[in-house]
Amino acid sequence: MEKRTMPRDKQPRWGIYKKLVGSFLLILIPIYVISLWMNQQGADVVRQEIAKSMQQKTDYVMTSLENEIERITTLQQTFINDADLNDLSIRAATLTDYERTKAFKDLQSKIVMLAESSKLIQDVFVLMPKLDKRLSAKSRFNVDTMDRGEYESLLKAKNRLFNPVYYKGRLLLPLGYPSATRSQYLLVIELSSEKIGREMDVFRSYEDNVTYLTDDYNQATLYAYADGVEAADRIQSLEQDGRGELTIDGMPYLVFSKRSDMLQWSLRTALPENIVLDPVYSIKRWYGYLSAVSIVIVLIASLMIFRLIHQPLKKLVTGFRKVEQGKLDIVIERREHDEFAYLYTQFNRMVAKLNELIQEVYEKTIYSQKSELKQLQSQINPHFLYNSLYILYLMADEEDYDGIRILSRHLGDYFKFLTHNKADIIPLEQELNHARVYGAIQEIRFSNRISCEYTVEGDPSEWQVPRLIVQPVLENAFIHGHEHTEENGRISVRVRCEHEALTITVEDNGNGIDEEKLAEVRKKLTLRHDETETHGIVNVHRRLGLLYGSASGVRIDPVAGGGTAVTLRIEARPVDRGEEGEWQLASYSGRR
Repeated sequence: MEKRTMPRDKQPRWGIYKKLVGSFLLILIPIYVISLWMNQQGADVVRQEIAKSMQQKTDYVMTSLENEIERITTLQQTFINDADLNDLSIRAATLTDYERTKAFKDLQSKIVMLAESSKLIQDVFVLMPKLDKRLSAKSRFNVDTMDRGEYESLLKAKNRLFNPVYYKGRLLLPLGYPSATRSQYLLVIELSSEKIGREMDVFRSYEDNVTYLTDDYNQATLYAYADGVEAADRIQSLEQDGRGELTIDGMPYLVFSKRSDMLQWSLRTALPENIVLDPVYSIKRWYGYLSAVSIVIVLIASLMIFRLIHQPLKKLVTGFRKVEQGKLDIVIERREHDEFAYLYTQFNRMVAKLNELIQEVYEKTIYSQKSELKQLQSQINPHFLYNSLYILYLMADEEDYDGIRILSRHLGDYFKFLTHNKADIIPLEQELNHARVYGAIQEIRFSNRISCEYTVEGDPSEWQVPRLIVQPVLENAFIHGHEHTEENGRISVRVRCEHEALTITVEDNGNGIDEEKLAEVRKKLTLRHDETETHGIVNVHRRLGLLYGSASGVRIDPVAGGGTAVTLRIEARPVDRGEEGEWQLASYSGRR
């Protein structure tokens, strides 16, 4: 009949505390939703008004620039017919030196007045190609030589009402006489890009603003400003966007634009949404504070009820879970004398009784294991002693004194290890040295028909192992693996030292093991509690299992091409040190 197990208790999906919180939230959510809708409606109205105000500011800045530049061009057209300017440019050769000097001074005064007539004008100058002269408002009544490159660039300007020319980073407005050829003279007004940019200061009151003023006709940038880093990326994003919204560096921006048909200039400005709409966000923040306070009140009210009912129950459930994990040293206390105090008292009595019963079973198990371990260890005896003594006799009979000396030294080391070392757990290096001594004795016994090879990976000094676990496996390889080997017998001992496991493999190239015998040995290895007498590999397997658990032991495998491989594996075991669960290695002594 199939055995059925009781399902493990699970944490309730909806505990009392969650249900209390959920009930309060069901009452508050409808009120919250209605309030949120009303707040959103008000926020949308405020948002629209703020956006409208910002658009009006953008329109005002562009309109101001348009009006001011229109006024400047009107003054320029009026000034183009000035008598002194005509006299100097057209009939300068007929003027006396006095008349020419007086005309230059009068013209200088007039262009200075023109330059000071607008805050956007940087300079006003006249180019007179026939005289090769350049008269500027900044020249302080000095007449300079005309720059031919500047003059040629200005002549290429389009013949229209507003025709700005960009020359060496300067914004110039040329007007020539006569208008058809402009060959007599050019009256040029230089606009200040810096002063034009000051008109945008109305937007600088906002942090992280981006402002971009372009000349669409000439495809030139008149003004570009971005508060903060990545200015080029921000301006480029704004250049590709019109009015509306865009995101720069993850921050949402509101974009406002205005274009002047007369100037063919476009002004775009982008302001961070969280700054422009700060009044809206302020309302949302207060609404968020109110929501947070409401949730806190719900949690506190639920917690008060929770402490009265659910917390004592949860404490009791936690106690049962600790008992389930094997922790029987817990005691649950309660100050109040109520129903939970009675439950806690009964729980503590139950845990105490379980602890007593488990302690009794544990002690019996430990005593049984120690007794069995001593019995298994006592079965390991040097049963090959008589063979070794007989070999010594033959060597003495043949007067092989060197062989007697070598074999006697090996036998001495062998029995010294057995008689002087009484520890159950010894360093791995000592165990391997003992195996080498035993292998050397067997090589002499088999007249060097069989050789042993040893390979060690890792650091064996960091491992401790039970004594006499390698010799029985090595003995089995000599006796059963090479029982009929006449020559070229080989036994390989490979040791691999890792952090969490130690593996020792003894492999021979002997006769191998048939399937029936292999199945029989493997069956004995699985019968850990077999009370029959055990020897050799089964003995070693039983010891490793008792000391290090079921993950450790012996495995036997046939080798392709003949031979047998016996693998000893010792798993390092975690030792529980309280709730931290500190990882320690029961048989691993090194630190890495």
